[in-house]
Amino acid sequence: MADVQQVNTNITKTLETVSRCEQSETTDNYEVLSDRVEELRDQASEAFHSKVDIASLLVRLEKNQALTPSDLRTLELLIVGDAEYYLKYETQFDNWKSELKRVMAEIDKLRSSQLDVDGLMHLQALCREAQRVLPEIFYYLDQKERASKFQAATRGPIDAEGAKFLTEIVRKMLTSKEM
Repeated sequence: MADVQQVNTNITKTLETVSRCEQSETTDNYEVLSDRVEELRDQASEAFHSKVDIASLLVRLEKNQALTPSDLRTLELLIVGDAEYYLKYETQFDNWKSELKRVMAEIDKLRSSQLDVDGLMHLQALCREAQRVLPEIFYYLDQKERASKFQAATRGPIDAEGAKFLTEIVRKMLTSKEM
């Protein structure tokens, strides 16, 4: 189980790797950086889980007891906290939409031109640009919808079926490396 000290150590190592990437832009260096960032994310998740009271939340859910505001906050952090924090700190969404709009306008211009070899290669390049930003836009909107659905689902009291379902989700999250 990762603790905050391990997380801080890994932050330092990750930032050192960023420096190496800036000095020498190679796929090898960026692959190491990608691995470090993944490890850092996993450690942050482990440290987070060690700091929240999941056990009492599970007991209340299993017994279908009313959740305290603290329980609800823990549940929210467990289920959609990643989405909420992503949305809170993501600053590129409008840029991605603008970039997609620009690319689509370029594609529209090609529609009225002769699609010779150069035009077809240009179209391929534009499609690649669109494919670069579309996953980012999709991910942002997906996280926004996840957070919204959670908020709507937990506005009122949680019934027995909902509590059972939430218990299963929390248990799966505790055993999954991805959560």
